[in-house]
Amino acid sequence: MGTSRYILAIDPSGNYQEGFGTTGWCLLDVVTNKVCKFGSIYAGDYSCQFQYWDAHVQLIDSMSGYHPDIVIEDYLLYSNRAEAQTNSRLETPQLIGIIKYETYKRGLFVYIQTAMQVKTRWNNQLLARKGYISMTGSRCYIGDVLISDHIQDSIRHAVHYKTYHSRFKGANRNVRSNN
Repeated sequence: MGTSRYILAIDPSGNYQEGFGTTGWCLLDVVTNKVCKFGSIYAGDYSCQFQYWDAHVQLIDSMSGYHPDIVIEDYLLYSNRAEAQTNSRLETPQLIGIIKYETYKRGLFVYIQTAMQVKTRWNNQLLARKGYISMTGSRCYIGDVLISDHIQDSIRHAVHYKTYHSRFKGANRNVRSNN
């Protein structure tokens, strides 16, 4: 069992053809309990879907020196959204599959968790009280950098995984999901 001190949390949006997606990500150091890197990947910055998806692979490669555990927000088709998704190509689950495969190829631990598990448990006020972010009004920051909702969601995933599922808590070394 590894003892990686880093968690790379990814809040993916694979949407390229069906609206320009934005993926938020953060790298959490579990020893210092601080977000040490963060950012977004914007579909609009790429000329095709495969370049956008490859940017996610490049993100994983750029973090390889940290040998992080990878946490990914899962995609579930909820019944209240099923009709709106009729005829959708479901690009986000395709991107999640790419990320899962790429982490497997690199021998990294990957854990999948749903948005519902983290959004209500880790609101912005709690993240601020615990020192992961700071707030001015409803705006959220890391240092003096304003962060997007997507980055905030990636932080929620990192903190939730660290608190409940990290290998520091005894998780197995496989692709895991609590679905």
